[in-house]
Amino acid sequence: MVNVGVVGIGFMGNMHFNVYRANKRARVVAIADLNEKRLKGDWSDIAGNIGDAAAASVDLSGVATYKGADDLIASDDVELVDICLPTHLHREYAIKALEAGKNVLCEKPISLSLEDAQEMVDASEKAKGKFMVAHCIRFWPEYALVKEMVAEGRYGRVLSATFRRLSATPIWSGDNWLLDAKKSGSALYDLHCHDVDYINYLFGRPQAVSATGVSHITSGIDHVVANYVYKDDKQVTAEGGWLFPPAFPFAMSFTIVCEEATLDYHSGRKKALAIYLADGSTFYPAVPQGDGYINEIDYLLQCIEKNRKPEVVTARKALECLEIIVAEDESIRRKEPVRL
Repeated sequence: MVNVGVVGIGFMGNMHFNVYRANKRARVVAIADLNEKRLKGDWSDIAGNIGDAAAASVDLSGVATYKGADDLIASDDVELVDICLPTHLHREYAIKALEAGKNVLCEKPISLSLEDAQEMVDASEKAKGKFMVAHCIRFWPEYALVKEMVAEGRYGRVLSATFRRLSATPIWSGDNWLLDAKKSGSALYDLHCHDVDYINYLFGRPQAVSATGVSHITSGIDHVVANYVYKDDKQVTAEGGWLFPPAFPFAMSFTIVCEEATLDYHSGRKKALAIYLADGSTFYPAVPQGDGYINEIDYLLQCIEKNRKPEVVTARKALECLEIIVAEDESIRRKEPVRL
């Protein structure tokens, strides 16, 4: 079993903690958080835009608790450091953990600046431990299945692809850090990055991006619509934002038009993935159990067990995702396309 320390017990820290506890490959041996209630097992105020609410009381028997991430990283008991801190802190603690010889899972996006991200990539390539950024959509069952379909050309060439990721305004984060663009990058970096990474995974790096966006509740981009330019002229668009009122249900979706079928996914449907075929019939493919959080963590644990570098998400691919997001940011502000 891999001994895990989770740094940052908020929405995602809670999610990861529960996934590790349910995985036979892992044992949570430590957590770190500035909130003393969380260190005592009172997680009742943790909330988010997907998944179940946190348990009112968490049994932390046998789990070391630290106020400082440095102390957790220094623990000889911890083999894997899971960083669920605000994005502006990723570089500092990921590099500290890698330099301490730990394996590291770092929440997405890799960072808010290309300079910080490059430092993290460089540190990971010198490090003894494994490093992965938690781009969970690459592991989400329906998205992973569609990646296989597109890669093998099962339904012919992709002609058009549209992705959407919409959420209520995230008022649930500790000290409201998600709504501080200097810490989160706002929706452009924190929410929309999921689809940017998947587009890069599915189709490769675009030649250019053209984006428009709205700033309303933060100093960053709270809602974005981006177009991606590819050599073969397929139309690729992604929309993401968190300007919606509290009752608005979170939803992620895509529609991919191929020569011989249309692949359509919506997280709010009972049968989330549908394949609409040219003969007029509809096919609902069998989808593996689990979700992206479960699958990404199990994948990294297997990589650690087998002493194998992660390949589904590499540090350089996480940097590449950030490069595309930064180009979108630039396109919005310059009001013109930006080449990559």
